Amino acid sequence: MLSDKCQEEAQSSDRSSCLGLYSQALLDITFLEENQLVDEEFPGDDSLQKVRELVQILSEPERLLGESHQQTLVLDIEVVECLLWRRGALLYMYCHTVGERERWELKDPGTFHQCLQDGVYYLRKMLHIRSPIQLDDNVSFSDLSTATLLEKGIFSDNHVLALMYCGEMCYWALRYCRDVEQNSPHRLEPPTPNQGLHFKDIGEKVLDTYVGVCEGSLSGQGWNTDNAKKILQYLKEDMV
Repeated sequence: MLSDKCQEEAQSSDRSSCLGLYSQALLDITFLEENQLVDEEFPGDDSLQKVRELVQILSEPERLLGESHQQTLVLDIEVVECLLWRRGALLYMYCHTVGERERWELKDPGTFHQCLQDGVYYLRKMLHIRSPIQLDDNVSFSDLSTATLLEKGIFSDNHVLALMYCGEMCYWALRYCRDVEQNSPHRLEPPTPNQGLHFKDIGEKVLDTYVGVCEGSLSGQGWNTDNAKKILQYLKEDMV
């Protein structure tokens, strides 16, 4: 069905619909394996390789977009966010699981650091895909709490989780990978702007936002800020 649709769209010179179907197929195909890895706590020596492969698969739509010279070839913003979220969340879960299993006495801090860099990159990019809603006299909202969230660029629960995940990964990088070279040559994909991230600044910013929205507009909705505050204290006291 997908191949037929792509052929049809190719003939009409409009491939955006085909790319959207292809992206959704990749999201569906990888979902089961991702969940199995997480549920089984990334077993075996090949689990990192499986993570790498899933990240590369979910990067394919962006690669195709980058190689296309057609300005009309686009993906729905929700699909782009989902592709970024899935990669960032998978890397977060991998790092969390491995860190806890090794009691943070990391056997391979270099590889761990690479995963953190890429995870933070994907989550930050996901958080910045949409522009925050600018509230002014021309914009009217019946729900002030919703308006405040949109003004901060929070459009879903995944955006809130991305803030916390990103903050935790920055903390792990500074706490457990401080001696690792920032620009490692062994990456999950070719060099990108995620090299040499300023984990302290990024961590403080995302966690300040997380605490602000969870204790503000989302107060009483079940979001816990205790760990975020502890990490913030560490980050703000860190002199690097």
